[in-house]
Amino acid sequence: MGYNVIDLINKAINISIRKQHIYENIKQQKGDIPYMEIVLTVLIKQIDKTIKYYEILKNEVANKDFEEIDLGVYDKISFLINEFNQKISEPQINNVRNFLEFSLNLEKDTYALFIDVQGRFVKNASDINTNTYIILTNIINKKADFITTLEENIKWR
Repeated sequence: MGYNVIDLINKAINISIRKQHIYENIKQQKGDIPYMEIVLTVLIKQIDKTIKYYEILKNEVANKDFEEIDLGVYDKISFLINEFNQKISEPQINNVRNFLEFSLNLEKDTYALFIDVQGRFVKNASDINTNTYIILTNIINKKADFITTLEENIKWR
């Protein structure tokens, strides 16, 4: 059995879990700052929602036939995602604005990663009509919406 979109969703879940751990560690360190605690709580809840969305997506596609991802393409995608996970690290946070900017940059990097993954999946024009491409598009659109929300909150601060 080859690789398919469920494998990509599992990798997206792992990225979200990694972010969640970082945010929880920051919350333990900076939780005594009231606004920081509120922001962290909201972001952790957003990550929970994202993970639940991915789990629901996995359940929806589990019993359907999906296109297999070429082993060479999957290997490159897997390498990119593993490299991305390794570069995610807990920052030194001085204030809420600094943290929001870190979060925004992390989400933008994740967004760029998903676009890169989607782009590597496409080998010809018909690939944009596949279920895998459509699911990746939905994931990317959700990420773009969240980035917009973060940007609005940074402007507000």
